[in-house]
Amino acid sequence: MPKTPKQPTKSKAAVLSLSGDYPLHKLGWKAFQDLAVGIAEECLRRPVQNFLPNNDAGRDGAFVGKWDGDDPAAGESTIQCKFSSVPGKNLTRSMLKDELVKAKRLAELKLANDYVILTNHPVTGESDLAIRAAFESAGVGRCRIFGYDWITRQIRTSPQLRMMAPRLYGLGDLNDVLDGRAYEQAQLILSAMGEDLQRLVVTEAHRGSVRAISKHNLVLLLGAPAAGKSTIGASIAVGAADIWKSATIRITSPEDLKRHLSATGSQFFWIDDAWGNTQYQRQTAEAWNQVFPLMQGAMMKGSRFLITSRDYIWRAAQSDLKLQAIPVLKQSQVVINVEELSTSEKAQILYNHIKLGDQSASFKAKVKDFLPALAQRKDFLPETARRLGSKFFAAGLELTEAKVHDFFRRPQQFLLDTITNLSDECRAAIAVVFLNGGTVRSPVPHAELNAAASAFGVSGASVRAELQALNGSLLLLAQDKDGPYWTYKHPTVSDAFAKYLAGTPELVEMYLRGARPESILYEVVCAGAHLEGAALTVPNSMLDLLFERLVRLDSYLLKTFVSYRSNKLFSLKIIEAKPDILSGLSTFFAPIQEDSDARLLISLHQQGLLSEELRSGFAEAVLDALVEKADPTVFEMAFINQVLTESEMAQAVQLAKNQTLQRIPEYVSSMRGEWNRETSPEDHFYGLEQALTTIKDGIAKATDEPFATDPLTKLHTEVQAAVWQMESEYDPPSSTSAPVASSTPQNAVLHTLFRDVDE
Repeated sequence: MPKTPKQPTKSKAAVLSLSGDYPLHKLGWKAFQDLAVGIAEECLRRPVQNFLPNNDAGRDGAFVGKWDGDDPAAGESTIQCKFSSVPGKNLTRSMLKDELVKAKRLAELKLANDYVILTNHPVTGESDLAIRAAFESAGVGRCRIFGYDWITRQIRTSPQLRMMAPRLYGLGDLNDVLDGRAYEQAQLILSAMGEDLQRLVVTEAHRGSVRAISKHNLVLLLGAPAAGKSTIGASIAVGAADIWKSATIRITSPEDLKRHLSATGSQFFWIDDAWGNTQYQRQTAEAWNQVFPLMQGAMMKGSRFLITSRDYIWRAAQSDLKLQAIPVLKQSQVVINVEELSTSEKAQILYNHIKLGDQSASFKAKVKDFLPALAQRKDFLPETARRLGSKFFAAGLELTEAKVHDFFRRPQQFLLDTITNLSDECRAAIAVVFLNGGTVRSPVPHAELNAAASAFGVSGASVRAELQALNGSLLLLAQDKDGPYWTYKHPTVSDAFAKYLAGTPELVEMYLRGARPESILYEVVCAGAHLEGAALTVPNSMLDLLFERLVRLDSYLLKTFVSYRSNKLFSLKIIEAKPDILSGLSTFFAPIQEDSDARLLISLHQQGLLSEELRSGFAEAVLDALVEKADPTVFEMAFINQVLTESEMAQAVQLAKNQTLQRIPEYVSSMRGEWNRETSPEDHFYGLEQALTTIKDGIAKATDEPFATDPLTKLHTEVQAAVWQMESEYDPPSSTSAPVASSTPQNAVLHTLFRDVDE
């Protein structure tokens, strides 16, 4: 097996203390031009129109309206961006000779009453005078030049500008712009990102996230694996420390949230992969349900929550979460699908990763012509772009058009191949993290090292060395308030390593013997069970070993495993050893589909292990909740029609039509009495409105008969009357908005964008 090449490591502290200045030359010309748009809007206070670079008529952008005050210079104005990838090179008049020709034509067209030059070149006083004189002689009304020093001052003094261009957090010395507490928090956040923030592209998903968290104090970022959720989350978290002066806390569980919530508010909670990293962890749902009211109250006091989740995990979680306790979480305006990137956004992401990656200049030159087509792929992922710019992942890639496109078409397979071709020492290093559930403290204890080392037949010392070698590529040494820890550079590494283990029975056994029982509980499924994201399947021949590792866990944890990950053989073993897991199958709370015992009961029924007594009792509870609580479980919960008989399902339809829809005023009145005055009155009734809509649709589907009058008309009338009464007692929370650029980014011609990617 080839040995992993050593990766140069650089601490985040070293990156942030390169100098007291911002190395703007690292941005690339397109990103600098986008920064100039933000400067024009935020610092010069003018909205800006952008133009395509191949047909811009000599203008990189135009101010709309007049300069401040009574300035006589009305009409059209021009912005010219002048970028250099060479640091410290002074701007001279001769560098602008082509722009002088264009400026003369613009002046004749009355499009240059103002001519503004924004540049990352330093500008001397002598050059400033010479350039201004030359352009004004060419006919422009007035020429202004804003160079490197001026732009750097704007960055240091404007948190709004930094929020609009969050790459700046990864380029400069944060100690220059943040106070001590915020600086310390930002360092911890950035430690978990490596150098990714330097390559961030502000996409519509990013802008939408800032809008959502400013308006609602909460944003839920949803997307496919490797779509860039965590990078957006990190940039907003650093911005929160900067612009809102919020105490930023990264939490991993509902218990963490309860421990850290402050009665004074003004906190920023970043919750990455809230309901599971690669699979939905249903055992956490009830704990989240318990903290939702606390989160709702904290948002009223100014705390903010940024939550990320893989899209398929969020879809699975919704049926178990009591979203009526935090209605804003389900509203579409705070759900950002980060994989919906425009072609120009994909191109800029690709440019940044190739330009700032560690590939050789010859590699970049050879791949350059393929980049425009890659940016137009529908399966483009930011993480794949990062890997293409990395020697570790793509140094051996055959640079033909077909092979490069295949790299994007099959990212999971390429990552699996990378892991398969690593040395035993490197795979053991990944196993150290995998065996510990994705996180292990540094320095790693000898026992943890040796468990992984023995499985791959290598020494603990060599594994420790390879942890360092993989830092920044497959693994990441990050920090939190408790100190350094090892984790995955990206969660997809866990996916790929699980698939690698699953392909070798001996390695599955190694995992079952070496991993913590709590990790096993959340990673594996039994043969025949299907759970999206679970790559490690335990064959029936190893169920005895699985039972031996899990049987000492608490019954409530095993209950969840039986509900979603077990098969009949393993369930029988667990029920025999832990009969108390069946103790909750006689009573249920409404809505029943949110009761974890309901999902256990359905699973046992599917496995042929449910008694008729428990089945009939469940059916009675479901029908009773339909009438008494307007509980739509009978029409909404997956597989419930397998548990209830045909006659019981028909009875449910009649009860819903003749009783549930007739008791709407009673349900509204009951909910009115449960209002806690910290929730928006309209949001308070959101769950009831959704439930009755589901019940109405269930009746219509079962009977195929139209309603004479819409039964929800009465609901809307009753809810509006209640809301009107409640509004006088409701004090909505105030929200401090963060800025979002109003200008539309340029749709740069792709070949033009990549022109200097290899320089």
